[in-house]
Amino acid sequence: MLSHQRTAAALVLAAAVLLTGCGHSKENAGSDKPSRAARPTASAKPAQANELPTGMIQLGAKLPHDDDETWAIATGSLKTVQATSKAKGLPPGWLALATTFTFTNTSDQIQQVPTDLVQIARYGPAGRTASTYTDTGIDGLPLDTLTNDPDPIRVSPGATYTTRLGYAVPQAAKGQPLTLTYADGQNTRYLEDTVPGAHAAPPVAAAIHPASADKKTLAFGDWHAGDETTYLRVSPVKVTGTDTSGQRTCEIDLTFFNPDKEVSPLSQTPLEANVHVYYGTSLTEADTVKEYTGLGGAFIAPQRTATVTAHFTLPPKAVPGPVSIEIGNSDGHRATYAGDVGN
Repeated sequence: MLSHQRTAAALVLAAAVLLTGCGHSKENAGSDKPSRAARPTASAKPAQANELPTGMIQLGAKLPHDDDETWAIATGSLKTVQATSKAKGLPPGWLALATTFTFTNTSDQIQQVPTDLVQIARYGPAGRTASTYTDTGIDGLPLDTLTNDPDPIRVSPGATYTTRLGYAVPQAAKGQPLTLTYADGQNTRYLEDTVPGAHAAPPVAAAIHPASADKKTLAFGDWHAGDETTYLRVSPVKVTGTDTSGQRTCEIDLTFFNPDKEVSPLSQTPLEANVHVYYGTSLTEADTVKEYTGLGGAFIAPQRTATVTAHFTLPPKAVPGPVSIEIGNSDGHRATYAGDVGN
């Protein structure tokens, strides 16, 4: 196990934070308070989903329920919706989607709707982060606006509350999986459906082949198996422009894959890495990563991926030229990628 680089150079991509809080939203049946869920809109027929890894849940099904749990939860299948002019957070040209969560209060006490439903939603073979949006009858995440005083949502024993959650993905994501990571305070659960509009794409795992363990320096695009609990792939460096100081702005995609074939406590793969960028034959360390896109603290579902984009700068003299990127985690495992960066 290699020693860590100095702390100032370590760029923590994401902490392995244990997810807490089961998102609960309810419709108070038998109450004077109307449901905040809107009626479903017309939708394209969902594509046939691939068989899910053991322990994952198909959107449209009920979640497993124990007698000591407060909420019994039912979900709705993923549907395309027609966004209105009041939609907020919907990227231009993206596909608007919605699903429902219905929570039944199984306790003998009045319960307040929690706000921390789904931790993150990822789509496609790279596991990029879907956008969340709000619209008339569609709630965003977190559900803080539903529970802020002075009007929190309370649910009577035996009553239900239903909320519609809005997600957005690029049009090209039709037929690809959308995976929701959900936590109930004790368990992390993964729910998935296929984005409507196209035939379901093949499982991402079929295209993942780790490089040989004897390969000490990896090429950009190689999969690194590491300790075999998390696979990693680093994309080629992309030069995106020049900043105001004349530095060349660059980015890389870090894609993580959870190779486990079923949901278990040991399969809770976190999104975690330290990133070091070096340029030239002398391996001069570059400036620190300025920003991450797609960062989420949620665990990765079995046989699924998650991608984060890291943004950094290089001096003009380093482009074009060789660049090395070292990725490490909190356990001390490291992988080195090397290649050339062009203009």
